[in-house]
Amino acid sequence: MHHIVYQSSAVGLPTTAELKFLLRQSRANNQRLHITGLLLYSNGSFLQVLEGEAPAVRQIYATIQADYRHTRVHTLADGPITARVFTDWSMGFQTLSSEDYLRLTGYINPFRSTFLDAHLPDIDEGMLILLKTFVVNEGYQL
Repeated sequence: MHHIVYQSSAVGLPTTAELKFLLRQSRANNQRLHITGLLLYSNGSFLQVLEGEAPAVRQIYATIQADYRHTRVHTLADGPITARVFTDWSMGFQTLSSEDYLRLTGYINPFRSTFLDAHLPDIDEGMLILLKTFVVNEGYQL
């Protein structure tokens, strides 16, 4: 198993309808490639965890990096994992308050001087559990 965690900025501020479309599209693509994960959104910023077989995860991530709806895509973690954390979610989703998003991204901000020294930092399982707590279930609606 492999995971990639990234942060990006939306191009413009997506409407609720645009976010719903993005979520439906993500879930369909992820189910097709057996990818699980979670997408968090707050005021024009995304944080996403993708889990699955390395080639599939890298394929989806390359698509995201080229997607016109994303800018400033920063990889926060890219590496092997022992097991999926989001086993039941083709794409869990939650909008966050600005405060929660800043707290979460502050914890994993790769531009902080005290962030992990590795070039491709691993986010520990405790952090993934914290991410998981932001989503009640995959059926969450905007």
